[in-house]
Amino acid sequence: MGNADYYKKNSFNRICDRCGFKVKAENTKPEWNGAIVCKRHWESRQPLDKLRGRPDRQSVPNPRPDPDPVYLTVNQVTVDDL
Repeated sequence: MGNADYYKKNSFNRICDRCGFKVKAENTKPEWNGAIVCKRHWESRQPLDKLRGRPDRQSVPNPRPDPDPVYLTVNQVTVDDL
């Protein structure tokens, strides 16, 4: 950055919000978040910020209730059953 301590008709000095250097007003640009920065540090807005999501349908077609649990008693399953 150059030194901005010189006179230029119809211009004024401004401090860059990103780097803190003093620059002439015509060498600054506003960003989407309201910061006024020098042209060297200016960044455009990320295109994905404007992306809208679609609703996700999470319902199950033809839902059925869970069956009643079946409990096994002692010695109900033997080695031959496996």
